[in-house]
Amino acid sequence: MKFKVVKLYPKGPFRNIPRSTTLFGALANAVAYLYGEDEISAFIKGFSEARISSLFPFSQETYFLPKPLTFDINLAKLARRYLKGECGSKCFKDRERNRALIELKKIKGKKFVPLEYFEKTINGEEVSIKKYPEPYRLVEVPKVSLDRVTANSSIYFWDGIAFKENSGLYFLYKGSKEFFEKYIVPAISFLGDHGIGGKATWGYGLFRAEIDELEIRTPSGDSFVTLSLTYPSNPASLKYWKIEKVGGWTLGKRKPKIPFVVEGSILDEDPGKMIELNLGRKIYVYGLSFLIPTKIL
Repeated sequence: MKFKVVKLYPKGPFRNIPRSTTLFGALANAVAYLYGEDEISAFIKGFSEARISSLFPFSQETYFLPKPLTFDINLAKLARRYLKGECGSKCFKDRERNRALIELKKIKGKKFVPLEYFEKTINGEEVSIKKYPEPYRLVEVPKVSLDRVTANSSIYFWDGIAFKENSGLYFLYKGSKEFFEKYIVPAISFLGDHGIGGKATWGYGLFRAEIDELEIRTPSGDSFVTLSLTYPSNPASLKYWKIEKVGGWTLGKRKPKIPFVVEGSILDEDPGKMIELNLGRKIYVYGLSFLIPTKIL
């Protein structure tokens, strides 16, 4: 399967790694600024076919994706084989085996895995264990606050994410070329100078964008892994999943926390839902799925 890739090369730290809900909200705000409020309905209507994923990290030519929930199941099977020596010609000597088991534990704690691991997992293939580069690190950025009465200053720290050289974030797009060029490209160009993910006035979330393509090797089947926060239209479609309540702010008002199926969850072919809220005006929250076929062993 081929997808459009929008790569964001950060000009500074990001507050966090934005999810599909944040990305959609930022795109919608950019469309409203560029084209006017009347164009929002056409933008939202376009998502009857168009889809965006959450943002994920990349490092040079290595794309990282959310770890499918079946990944840890396969890792557990692989670990048992290593411990029992049931790996044929691929068996390790004791020291090498222990090193491989340590790497297995490290990978189990990761949120994202390289495209190579992702493809092997969804195709039901064994993952070969090797180290891979970390594209980002957590940082504490010092800030100064002033007391309004005494004018005394105090230092505090704000968490952020800093990216290595030639690293950054990206999201996938599938849908019509016309919709992409009319809305997504101009909106991303606008957001590059205005920021995404909060604290843009501090220099967070600013970036230079680049458009590319990515092909993911996928199997055939009726099970899928989602690459976006998903609000399923049919809860019975869920197979392996985790739920996370996601809130936030819009127009100075707090949005209610909504339960989403997280990226990497496995489900049947469920389109998800666009959620409509009334907070004095209509607010749309992105809950559509971005589905990639997967095998379940």
